[in-house]
Amino acid sequence: MSTEPFACIVADPPWSFGDKLPGASRGAEKNYKVMSIDDICRLKLPPVADDAYLFLWRVSSQVEEAYRVVRAWGFIPKSEIVWQKLTATGLPWFGMGRHVRASHETAILAVRGRPNLYTRSQRSTFSARAGRHSEKPEAFFHLIEGFCPGPRLELFARKPRDGWTTIGDQLEAPVTLEVA
Repeated sequence: MSTEPFACIVADPPWSFGDKLPGASRGAEKNYKVMSIDDICRLKLPPVADDAYLFLWRVSSQVEEAYRVVRAWGFIPKSEIVWQKLTATGLPWFGMGRHVRASHETAILAVRGRPNLYTRSQRSTFSARAGRHSEKPEAFFHLIEGFCPGPRLELFARKPRDGWTTIGDQLEAPVTLEVA
């Protein structure tokens, strides 16, 4: 864990939204332990810099809830980054959805204070192939590393990442946060 407060946080919370999809692996609850919105809001975060970025992945069915989490963690929403998902063969993804079939995922870009920025040429969308359920592509992490300085923290991480502190219950050596 960094001894300095984190200036860049990426979080992909285990949203609980009561999906009751058929099959052994369809839906969040069949792939990992989920949390309530209230518990996500009350997480005790490690020290965060006065000037910091948060990139919070949200699910399309819980837009307002995701913005509630951003604010509960002390950040102000400023923009979004959209991942245009591709299949293994490079075709547009054709996912699930209650009203429209999802072919993208969204990360809210939020700030605390006036964080430093490495570049002003980052576009709001990127395309990359989809992996395992809810897994975010390496292209996203490269984008973030080129966008903002560290120290960097990934919450709800699934694997260690060079140059990052990772916290998550799916890591080989699980690390979790307390709920206040």
